[in-house]
Amino acid sequence: MHLSSRLRRHKTAPLARAGWALVLWATTLAVPAAAQVTTAPAADFKALIRADLRTDKPLIQAGQPVWVEFILINQTDNRLTLRVPDVSVETGEYPEMGLPIEHVFSGRGFTGPILEDEFGERHDSKAGIKPRDTVPAIKLAPHGSVGLRLDLTQYYGSLVRPGKYRLSWQPYSGSIASEPLAITVLAERQAVILTDFGKMTVRFYYDQAPNHVQNFIELVEQRFYDNLTFNRIIPGGLIQGGDPIGNRRGVRTDGKRLKAEFNKIPFEMGTVGMCRSSQDPDSASCQFFICLGRQPSFDEQQTVFGYLVGDASLETLRRIAAVPTGKIQGLDDCPRKPVYIRAISLENVPTRQRSQGQENPSAPPASQPAVTISVEKVSTAVSPRPAPNAGTSRVAGITVSASESAPAVLTPATSPAVAEPGRGLPGLKATGRIGPRRTGTAASHPTR
Repeated sequence: MHLSSRLRRHKTAPLARAGWALVLWATTLAVPAAAQVTTAPAADFKALIRADLRTDKPLIQAGQPVWVEFILINQTDNRLTLRVPDVSVETGEYPEMGLPIEHVFSGRGFTGPILEDEFGERHDSKAGIKPRDTVPAIKLAPHGSVGLRLDLTQYYGSLVRPGKYRLSWQPYSGSIASEPLAITVLAERQAVILTDFGKMTVRFYYDQAPNHVQNFIELVEQRFYDNLTFNRIIPGGLIQGGDPIGNRRGVRTDGKRLKAEFNKIPFEMGTVGMCRSSQDPDSASCQFFICLGRQPSFDEQQTVFGYLVGDASLETLRRIAAVPTGKIQGLDDCPRKPVYIRAISLENVPTRQRSQGQENPSAPPASQPAVTISVEKVSTAVSPRPAPNAGTSRVAGITVSASESAPAVLTPATSPAVAEPGRGLPGLKATGRIGPRRTGTAASHPTR
């Protein structure tokens, strides 16, 4: 059928029908001067392009950036071109690399990803970006990819508030859809450890050790630590507790272990770390320790997840450190009288000490037509490397030939690091005792 008659047939069928179809352009080396237009059901679009959402921090402290990567992946052996209808334009050169933000906000009515809470209620439904000018089309190499990393708190005010959210991306008027991405925004909380010697308040390093923080919070919520003990005290070194058995080998009742989250925070007075086996860095479970002084051998060898705040906390720590110890049932450094953890509770960090979020108004949505995609078939025959304007593809400004298979995904700079309180804090894999050494005793370190 002639090209023009095909186009006329296409124009007579509104794209808004339930049987919505895509326009697929295909060119081959055998017919260099001609183009053929074919139609395909909407389901075929999902076979051509995959939309992905990714984050390296599914647990985020309230008030911190929520960085999410939006990625489009070409799943075919063809070069593909994606356009935002009515506003897209192909140009010879793109000013920058990466997925244009207008493609991210190309949902129905130029809206962005759909944000829902754990109860299915939708939030910030009008978040969107209406293009004011032309938007470059995207050309993807065979099996190539392109992406953009965004701090969604700049567009979704709800994400500065604690809660469990589900994010789904349906770009190009919903013609494709990503798998949902779970994001938990944690209230900035602190733990209060109640002992017979006083209270100790622990703040958390959400960014540096998110899984260890969540593990500790989960155990506190289960009342796991109530009436356990600090069963090891090393003067000048640390106190260790949270063992449900009492022989320093106890783990969570479900046996869960944590992958190490070593970081650059130094182990100092008041630093809180998680105990692990000296043979396995990924063996942390429930036992934790608090440093009584600087422990440089722990740095980047143990996971720091918290720190004590307030003079009262440090005074309680000193009182516990002064408890007489000895060897009991074959274990060194045991308190001669039990030092009980009466309870550990959670409370929100006072507002004035909390990181401040910010409201981010969004542009109003507008009506938007459906998307089109061009497919440029790649010949399997061996041929000279084509010039930039002949037989090559551009991935958001990157020229990619058919022979280059590595995808190109651009992600901007990472989120700002959270400021460390004071100078730093603890860890755990010492080769010797930290602080004053008792005469005649062997070197040791906190273990599980």
